[in-house]
Amino acid sequence: MPISAISSNIDITPLIPPQPPKPDSVVDVLPKPEEGKDTLFVLLQNMATLKLAVIQWTPEPGDGAGYEAYLQYPNAEIAALAATIVSPAQSNDQKMYEIEQWVQDNITYVSDLENYGTPELWTYPTVTLERRSGDCEDGAFLLHSLALHAGVPSDRLRTYGGIVWADDLGLSTAGHAWTAYRRELDDQWIILDWCYWAQNTPIAERTPMREDYKYVDDYFFVDVKGTTETPYTNRVRYAYVQKGSLLNVRA
Repeated sequence: MPISAISSNIDITPLIPPQPPKPDSVVDVLPKPEEGKDTLFVLLQNMATLKLAVIQWTPEPGDGAGYEAYLQYPNAEIAALAATIVSPAQSNDQKMYEIEQWVQDNITYVSDLENYGTPELWTYPTVTLERRSGDCEDGAFLLHSLALHAGVPSDRLRTYGGIVWADDLGLSTAGHAWTAYRRELDDQWIILDWCYWAQNTPIAERTPMREDYKYVDDYFFVDVKGTTETPYTNRVRYAYVQKGSLLNVRA
């Protein structure tokens, strides 16, 4: 299957004044933290900057996101692979753990620039499998697709695009994609991240996504039905630092 570049269907681009061309990475959009300022305050300021940039970079209205196509479901090759990783007798929680660990162990993180010679390119799971490498969204879509082919209900699976806490970038934020799963244990959404904040903690012991503040905010999620935009701060514990108060908002 041919490799396809990303697109989006956010249609409010005309409301945003013309700006310079898109930078090479999300990090380029964000200002450097000012010395002496609270890092959480800076991070929250950056969230608004990033959201504006995401809207600005959107293609012309009507192009359509179609991100669900990157799940490549159904697909015989991925179904066959899923059958070698998990058993039908396993619970969904067990399947998700095994699939996540398989992706972590068998897919190498490689940037799009190194893999394809372009700053950003989304690929299908079969392409990621062929190369045995990819960046964050490539592995996330593969993980999501394997779970679907393993029989995990589609309403328990999402792949998010958003921003995360990035200690290696000076306590700023960075663009990222991750898979979320609504576990059977308590119906809480948890994160299965194959690369940036990868973990091998048992599914039952993972922090619910709504309480995992490393994942600061999301601007869309993908499931088998389509792409859902989340243009407002809709999940994160949004802290109004100046007022010393907290507002909890969930997905």
